Amino acid sequence: MGFCGTIHSSFIFMRDDLWILDDSNISPYCSLHDRKFQNYCPQHESIGCPLCIQSNHANCVGILSLENVIQTAKTSALLESLDQNLRDNKINAERIEKDRKHNLAEIKKQGQKFHDDIKQVRRQINEHLDSLEQLLLKDLYAAEEKVISQIEDLLEKLTKHTELLAVLQSNMSAIKEYASNLQAFLGSKMIEKETKKHELFMQSLFEDGSLQKVDLNYEIADKISDVLSTVTSFGSIYKETSSPLVEMQTEKVKQAQIGSFHRAPPINDLKMTFTGKLEFTGVTGCSFSSTEDTILVDYAKRRLLVLNGDGTLKNDILLSNQYPVDVTCIDDKTVAVSFQYSNQIQIINILTKTIEKWIKATNYCYGICYIDGHLFYCVACTGIQKVKLSDHCPYTLVKDDTLSNWSFVTTSKDKIFYTNNKYLTVTCCSFTGQKLWKYKDQSVHYPLGIAVDNESNVYIASKGNNSIIVLSSDGKPARKLLVHDDGICNPYGLAFNVTKEKLIVANYDGPSLYGFY
Repeated sequence: MGFCGTIHSSFIFMRDDLWILDDSNISPYCSLHDRKFQNYCPQHESIGCPLCIQSNHANCVGILSLENVIQTAKTSALLESLDQNLRDNKINAERIEKDRKHNLAEIKKQGQKFHDDIKQVRRQINEHLDSLEQLLLKDLYAAEEKVISQIEDLLEKLTKHTELLAVLQSNMSAIKEYASNLQAFLGSKMIEKETKKHELFMQSLFEDGSLQKVDLNYEIADKISDVLSTVTSFGSIYKETSSPLVEMQTEKVKQAQIGSFHRAPPINDLKMTFTGKLEFTGVTGCSFSSTEDTILVDYAKRRLLVLNGDGTLKNDILLSNQYPVDVTCIDDKTVAVSFQYSNQIQIINILTKTIEKWIKATNYCYGICYIDGHLFYCVACTGIQKVKLSDHCPYTLVKDDTLSNWSFVTTSKDKIFYTNNKYLTVTCCSFTGQKLWKYKDQSVHYPLGIAVDNESNVYIASKGNNSIIVLSSDGKPARKLLVHDDGICNPYGLAFNVTKEKLIVANYDGPSLYGFY
């Protein structure tokens, strides 16, 4: 409950939907009873004249004298707190406005990017169909030319035979009219012999199929026809939401931050120690499942290895395609595996050892990770592609035509991190594809696998110098965390177990496990 009567209207009024305080209109008198304010009710937090107290606060306990209450009004904590709250609210409004404008700009950029991508896909489809059309027309012209040539050759032979038959007919007429009996006998024998040759020729035309009726026909490939009947959508547009990036500033939040402030240890204080080696070779990719199993990709032997928490072999799954590169766990029974030269990703049930789905990539496919129903994966000369498992409509989230073979990717909170070993870089992007920072340093040689811990520290497998490099979350400081003497040898993939805070390094000659100390 506020002030009694209608005292608000005496000093606060509306202008263009805003509340305006007019100091000149602040009256010490009650607008209902035209009596001076003399009391304050703490229970209802309102002031009133004697008549207000008598009519509205007769049963209230602790009515105070207004004169005593207002003595410290200008120096009270309430006034200072209100003043600070107003400043905080203004800051919050400015932050929200800036955040929404930034989001609006991002939406426009995303819309233009998706528009360009859609047009690019359309151009690629048109170019591909044009190429297929030309190949088919080339086959058509070749078949047509061959058939025409065969028929024309036969017609030419028939013309020659017809001319010879005409000569024989002329000779026959001459024999009948002018030849002696002997000449008629000898001439008829010669004509009979030649006529036999023509009969054999005609007979051969029937026997060798030269007189079969020839038709040219065509058949459109089923998959082309399927596009017209089964493809009913060019793609789909959907909205994704994530946690707000803007932070609200309030007194309570500031006090909570002061009371519970915790800073993650700087990367110079991070220390890891070797905890064990897994006796498998040819490994390039690794991941941890929700049940604490370790999943390894055996690139050399074309298989998945599912290990128990103690490192013993739980399952051995032979893969249908060659050259598997990386693996990521989707849930406790399914994983996604990327394949290098077949340009595809397979969703595999590790319990039944069957392929549940597959996703076609546009080029060689390497590092892969999963978060919140989506797969992110590296495609050479293209960038980072994203696909929602529920609709299987992949698109290029981060366009990077410099992305090299054997690039790896991971996610953490609202960020994407990926390596590019050709250019010796590590890049961080937002989930909308906006590049936030790029790291390049002499300490990183041929970067491959990448992982992120609970404090957003970034770990990189530096294959070129057999070491693991750690970066802070902002991509600035870096140092060697593990080296060859710690068991790092020919490292490919990395994975971080956020529950047990352990790092696995997929050394090609045998993966190693590390923990903090």
